[in-house]
Amino acid sequence: MNAQKVCEEIINFLLNEGFRIEVSKSDVEKAIMYIRGIDERTIQKWLKALVIFGYLKPRTPFIYQINPIKVPRVMKMLKEKPQTKIL
Repeated sequence: MNAQKVCEEIINFLLNEGFRIEVSKSDVEKAIMYIRGIDERTIQKWLKALVIFGYLKPRTPFIYQINPIKVPRVMKMLKEKPQTKIL
């Protein structure tokens, strides 16, 4: 499986959990653990990949924004149902 497909899986997991705009670093790490494994190096590698490929934008050291340009269905999902998870 290529890296972008894994990134899309991680983003889909976050969207299904109720995140639409912003997501905490710990929740991104939890999604990575669920999809790829719990090793610290794995978590850091996929967190870096999500940022490099443009799926997430860092807002603060502990908050990331889901990039609506890279994940266009986020805007559609926001119209249907706003973010249900509160940071």
